[in-house]
Amino acid sequence: MKFSIKNIVLWLKNGKQRVLSFEPNKVNVITGESNTGKTAILDIFDYCFFASKSKISESVINENTAWYGIEFNINDKVYTIARKSLVRGKVSNEYYFSSIGGVPETLTSNNSENAIKSIIETEFNIDREVTVSYGGQSIRVGSKISLRYFLMFNTISVNIIENDSGIYFDKQNENRYREALPRIFDLAVGIETVENVLKKEKKQELEAKLKRFTRKRGKLSQKISDFQEEQVDVIKKAKEYSLIDRDLSKDEAIDALRVESSRFSSKLTGNSETDKLEMQRNTLERKIQNLRNFISEYDTYKRNLKKSEDSLKPIRFLLKHESDLIKTSIFSELMTTLEANLEKIKKVTMDQLPLDRQVNDLISGYNEKLKILNEKLSTVPDKQSSFDNDREKHFFMGRVKAELDLYCSQDESEPNSYEKEIEALQKNISNLTIEDVDERKEMVIELIQEIISDYISQTGSALENYINYKPVFKYTDKSLLLRKPKTAFIENVGSSSNHMFLHLFFSLSMHDVISRNSSQFVPPILIIDQPSRPYWGDEENRKTNMDHSDEVKIKAAFRLLNSFITDRDDDQGEFQMIVFEHVPTRLFKDLVNFHLVAEFIDGNALIPNEFLDK
Repeated sequence: MKFSIKNIVLWLKNGKQRVLSFEPNKVNVITGESNTGKTAILDIFDYCFFASKSKISESVINENTAWYGIEFNINDKVYTIARKSLVRGKVSNEYYFSSIGGVPETLTSNNSENAIKSIIETEFNIDREVTVSYGGQSIRVGSKISLRYFLMFNTISVNIIENDSGIYFDKQNENRYREALPRIFDLAVGIETVENVLKKEKKQELEAKLKRFTRKRGKLSQKISDFQEEQVDVIKKAKEYSLIDRDLSKDEAIDALRVESSRFSSKLTGNSETDKLEMQRNTLERKIQNLRNFISEYDTYKRNLKKSEDSLKPIRFLLKHESDLIKTSIFSELMTTLEANLEKIKKVTMDQLPLDRQVNDLISGYNEKLKILNEKLSTVPDKQSSFDNDREKHFFMGRVKAELDLYCSQDESEPNSYEKEIEALQKNISNLTIEDVDERKEMVIELIQEIISDYISQTGSALENYINYKPVFKYTDKSLLLRKPKTAFIENVGSSSNHMFLHLFFSLSMHDVISRNSSQFVPPILIIDQPSRPYWGDEENRKTNMDHSDEVKIKAAFRLLNSFITDRDDDQGEFQMIVFEHVPTRLFKDLVNFHLVAEFIDGNALIPNEFLDK
């Protein structure tokens, strides 16, 4: 892949443009004071290439910027991507894209992120066929590989430049990128090829399908085996129910049952003579029981009235001795009423009333009808009574049909069709020639270590006590260690300056191997933020002058970057570096491959003071 940044552009809200131009095949340096926006350039690069969040500072930079953009060369084409500035810290979905490059005076959104990303991914040789072969918590298996995963090879941020935790890639604090790294590393450095990855994915797909068919065949075989064990019982019951002839052999019985089940309707009609008779019998029994319950309740009512009659008997005694009583004004009225009530109770409690006779007549009539129904039910043939009712027969025939379907299936060749599918899948899997990359992996690891050994020699005494140590590339962690010569002892490297060198060795070796293996996924660019930081200190503890020994070390680091550009042969192609620094220009002005982009001093910055509205 060919790639280099031509311009980084800020379209300011006041109509002005801030343009920083870079040269290909050079170490492009922006050096200067703190808090001038150098690190923000790395964030702008990330933002324009579809970042889902950004750390671009709101103060001064974002508050004055309307659009951020990059004009870049890729595979002999020139593109311009611009993205609208953040709104309250949130990334924008508005993009400008030009397929012929250029830096227009004003911008309007003219394309979507997905459409632009699709174009750039084509240049990165990423298509929908290149997917993640195994999933994680944040990345799903089979999901498309993002071009942003490969950009992890293109930056050394200030966050890791002094890192002593063995982390050599940016964004490893984010699950998505931490999971992506081991999934794309082999493709990135050329251990794997797209063709081989696609073959592996195809094999996994075929093996998964083979597993499903094998499982189906196993289940079918088990069901057939289970049914064969039940055949004797099914045939015996079918003969008992007179569904098939008693003299049929086993195979003949199965055939007969298939014919019978194909004619049998599973629909429950509910109109059989037996069911009708049973329904009528149940209705009569229920009516008879209700009438008997009524008689029982009515008898209870009459007994209660009888008790009331006994309580009124003293009235007759009083009436017989009326002449002996002292009467009040209401005596005659009261006695007359009580006597009338007594007569009513006597009438109701008589042994036989018309209501009693009516109910008894109804019960007798229902019993006669019930007797007739029982006589009819008794004439139903024994073979029908073997089932409790037609519903039970339906259930039995449904079971016979289902088991016959399992045994014979609708197509007796179904088990054979599984065999054919399984045989075809096994053949396709065996025809896939997948390259075993283990040997190539070992060779790449050795190549990385050999290249880093050369870097250590080039830097000379800059590594101080470790100048003779041997590099160890730890493939599982994607990290770099130093081994004491002629031992298996891994050194715990101290000093942040030594870690800075290890990061340079690591990233440069990755790009060296990528170009030697002609891998097409990683653009040939490296952006390094403040490699001299271990010598100049951080923002709070900035040195005013660099020690002579520190100058020697940072010069050694710059010479390493310079020679990396020089030593690339024609087959490896051009390579671009962008370095943000605090050091004076005298430390690299004699290096032929260094290009000073800008000095951010005396009011000059990413957004110069003269560009700001006063």
